[in-house]
Amino acid sequence: MKSASKSDTKSGVLAHNAGAAQLAGDVEAAGFVAWTYDLIRAQFDFQGKLEGSDLSDLNALFAADALSSLTSGMQQGKAVRCFLTTEANRVLYFKGNKRHDQPLISGLVTDVTDDLPAHMHAMQGLKVPSEHIDPLTGLYNRYGFLKAAQTILQQSGEFDLVVGDLNRFRRLNEALGHERADLVLGLLARRLREVFDDKALLARLGEDEFAVLTLRGFPRVSERMRTALERSITVAGFDIHPTFSMGAVSVDGGEHALEAGELLRRAEMAVEVAQAKGVGSVASYKHDLETDGLTQLALEAELRKAFVSGEIIAHYQPIIDLGSGRIAGFEALARWAHPKRGLIRPDHFLGLTRDMGLLCDLTNIILSHSVKNLAKWRAAYDLPDSFFISVNLSAADIERAHLVEDISRLIRSHALPVKALKLEVTESDVMRDPHAAARVLGSLREAGAGIALDDFGTGFSSLSYLARLPLDTLKIDRSFVSTMITERASEKIVRSVLTLGRDFGLEVVAEGVEDMVLAENLAQLGCHFGQGWGFAKALKEGEAESYMLGSLKQTPDGALSV
Repeated sequence: MKSASKSDTKSGVLAHNAGAAQLAGDVEAAGFVAWTYDLIRAQFDFQGKLEGSDLSDLNALFAADALSSLTSGMQQGKAVRCFLTTEANRVLYFKGNKRHDQPLISGLVTDVTDDLPAHMHAMQGLKVPSEHIDPLTGLYNRYGFLKAAQTILQQSGEFDLVVGDLNRFRRLNEALGHERADLVLGLLARRLREVFDDKALLARLGEDEFAVLTLRGFPRVSERMRTALERSITVAGFDIHPTFSMGAVSVDGGEHALEAGELLRRAEMAVEVAQAKGVGSVASYKHDLETDGLTQLALEAELRKAFVSGEIIAHYQPIIDLGSGRIAGFEALARWAHPKRGLIRPDHFLGLTRDMGLLCDLTNIILSHSVKNLAKWRAAYDLPDSFFISVNLSAADIERAHLVEDISRLIRSHALPVKALKLEVTESDVMRDPHAAARVLGSLREAGAGIALDDFGTGFSSLSYLARLPLDTLKIDRSFVSTMITERASEKIVRSVLTLGRDFGLEVVAEGVEDMVLAENLAQLGCHFGQGWGFAKALKEGEAESYMLGSLKQTPDGALSV
């Protein structure tokens, strides 16, 4: 930090220099401080410190000309990612993003000095090569890891590489927000450093992926990683219990050692196997995984072809009015009619569809099938205006441009009554950005669609957000419905959701109704609708039409008795 005499020579900024010193102390003590930069006023606010400070006022804190990398990003209103070294040889990392609704950039300044790899401290002036280091955690990033690993693998010895992927990190981001989720990642990195010595190579390879390369020893690397990472964390009042899927590979170092990139590829293939085995699993690389990888590539090619050749179709699961016992509508569910493997359920291809960026295409196909069939049935039969078909929207759909226009055009062109087309969204997808989701869902509702909140009770939404969302229907998750007779807790949750639905004036659909005993219990509790194998599985188009006619009891003159 610059001396007081030097500070005195800067006219007009003496108070700010004192604030800068306080800021430096706060960052060093707490590890981070929140900041906001006003693009109109060109001024900083640091969590109560340095209110209304110009960028030049921070020269008291940082070395000469150190602010240039920060200034260029600020003045252009771009996302900010940069290291700055203080006069006291502390390394601070500024990370911030432009707000969508205001002329502000906001973020955190984090002291990463103690988190940098040990050999970085020996570098003159702590000039950190940012292209090698993950600024959030101070660990190597993927690029730096590969460079360092290549050097280490030239040494003789037996090495283990373990890559751990944090399960459900997307859900964590949605619940806590990115800044708090980043704090979790920083804490996990610190725990890794506590368990492994300086000879181990530690990295954050991607958003939620960590790696350790070290000499083989006991306990195994995967066990030490799990000990370090899978301890509970409390953030913002949430008790978080992180779990990791881990992939391991062993290699002999020396002149003929594997390339670091190939070693990492093998470890990440093993991670995929661990993820398929279930939460918290470990898998080791084996050569037969290479065949599986080729199979995956072939499956991707087949799936892409399926989208253009008409192999993606809709099946329809009946939704039953529990009061009358008659059908009230359908939920449209995607199926892949594979020419050789037969009918493939969505849980076997939805993940791949997401990875390939085809979720919106999938929704469009199911929407098109569903709306056309509903219009055809309405023209052929005297269906009540309340008869509906539900179609699921993904987070990608909610964020897609022109979604509202496309839905509005579908409803108008097929002359559908209001809410004859229902759109289902999940709690977790809505909570990614509740305010934006509320705007989109409100526009969809104004266009004539009904809105249902699917899998209710499994996410992190609050009553305040529920009250703001333009909903018509709550769908109780099957995990509660299917166990409500045998588990008292599940029954209480079902009763609570039904009470909540009544209080908010919403219809309630119970998913996972597997038998008539459940259906009767739900009806007695006041649940409006039920859906599940106790009524029918998802049916092909012709089967769905026959079920509908049978349930609504077509009369001899062609009308329906409803």
